[in-house]
Amino acid sequence: MGFFDTIGRGWKMSKLSMSVVRKDGELMVYVLLSGILSVGAMVAVGIPQALEQSWTTTSSGEMTPAYMAFVFSGYMMVSIIVTFWNSALIANAHIRLSGGDPSFGDGFSAAFKRIHIIIIWGIIAGTVGLLLKMLSNAGKNSRSGGGAALAMVIQIIGAAIWWMLTFFMIPHMVIEGKGIGDSMRSSKKMFFKTWGENISSGLGIGLITFLFGAIIVVATIVMVTVLGSMGYIGLIIGGLAIAVLIMWSSAAEQVAVAALYIYSKTGKMPQLYQEMGVKEYTFPTKTTA
Repeated sequence: MGFFDTIGRGWKMSKLSMSVVRKDGELMVYVLLSGILSVGAMVAVGIPQALEQSWTTTSSGEMTPAYMAFVFSGYMMVSIIVTFWNSALIANAHIRLSGGDPSFGDGFSAAFKRIHIIIIWGIIAGTVGLLLKMLSNAGKNSRSGGGAALAMVIQIIGAAIWWMLTFFMIPHMVIEGKGIGDSMRSSKKMFFKTWGENISSGLGIGLITFLFGAIIVVATIVMVTVLGSMGYIGLIIGGLAIAVLIMWSSAAEQVAVAALYIYSKTGKMPQLYQEMGVKEYTFPTKTTA
């Protein structure tokens, strides 16, 4: 199994994952609900400060400890919301890729059965994400060029390591019913088994999204120019198209996780991908001297 074969599989998975979402549009509903609820949580966090309630800021204009705790709770809520709906999407996609015909409720039910683990993991993931963001901001605000560069390097390395360790967390938590510790150990092992496919599939989805996004931007500019005083219609259409593209690519990323999970577990492409004309791939067996 050569390096370019590995990259080729990842690229095929990225295209097929986006094709699966295009043909099974209900997968984007999970992303839509995740986005709506996340925005709602963020708006709720900002309301007290927008209303200039006294408990949110001190006399010097800084956030009070109480409001900081409130903001932190809101951030954790967003993380839990995203984790829950990603879990539902991956559970649904796993059934679909295995040859089943799941309903929206199947994914929701699978995630809800693991809600206690999802909440814990959402808080952990949210906390790590917040720490990485704080590190990034510290680097940007540093007056020392060396300090800023060091903070940036640490943040990038930390984010990469975290991504690798947790890439398959949700399938192990929701599909296999494992706990946090066991899921992370299994996720780490599985990632390094299929690291090339993981990276190239993500890059593939990103590239496809970028290309479609560029087309939408150009089309929007043309519509605004042609419509003249009615150009706002073009902006609305372009905005909606970008929103759909974001939901499409976000759903495809989670479908790819489910596909890579199946591939790593079985050594074969998911059943649905085989039906779509992609041949099976198997991991090579190690030979002993």
